[in-house]
Amino acid sequence: MNPTPPCPAEHYEFRCTLCDIDLVCHLEHFPAEKGSVDSYGAAYEPDIDESMILVCVYLEGSDVDIVAIVSATYLDHLENLALADLKAYK
Repeated sequence: MNPTPPCPAEHYEFRCTLCDIDLVCHLEHFPAEKGSVDSYGAAYEPDIDESMILVCVYLEGSDVDIVAIVSATYLDHLENLALADLKAYK
C-alpha cells in the first residue's frame, strides 16, 4: 500500500475522523456567486452559494480512495464539514 497522495494545488485538503476512521479528503471549492439582475433589479439568474465537492476520500496513510463507496449522506456531511473548516480559516 502506498502513502496518501498529496493534494493537488487546485484542491482543498481536509482531514477528519468519521465513524472512528481517519480520512484525508481532497475537495474542489466553488466560491459564492451573485446572480445577475436586469435593469429593473429583477433577478434572472439566482445567487449561487459557496460549496465544496469531494473529489477523493482516502483512508489516512494509504492510497485507497473510497469516494465511490461512501454513502451520499456521509459525502454531504464531509463536504459541509470541509466548507465550515475552510470558512473558519479565511
